[in-house]
Amino acid sequence: MTTENGAGGKKPLAVYAVIDRKEAGKPTIWLRIGAAFPNRDGSLTLLLDAFPATTNRLQVREQRFPDERSGQPAPAEEAHP
Repeated sequence: MTTENGAGGKKPLAVYAVIDRKEAGKPTIWLRIGAAFPNRDGSLTLLLDAFPATTNRLQVREQRFPDERSGQPAPAEEAHP
């Protein structure tokens, strides 16, 4: 995963809460809840706008669209821990 943008700066990553729905046929919800920024030592700083109470599963990924907002469709591929 690359975190460099064309201007030479760091590109923020999106933080998603992944909510598995128990009803048959219901899709998994990916809710954007914040951003992550890489540090010089390789670690990440997370800035969360919300903290999910119904799941402990978080994903840190590149944003799919620059204007992405919470509640938008999730990434098509799903990575399982």
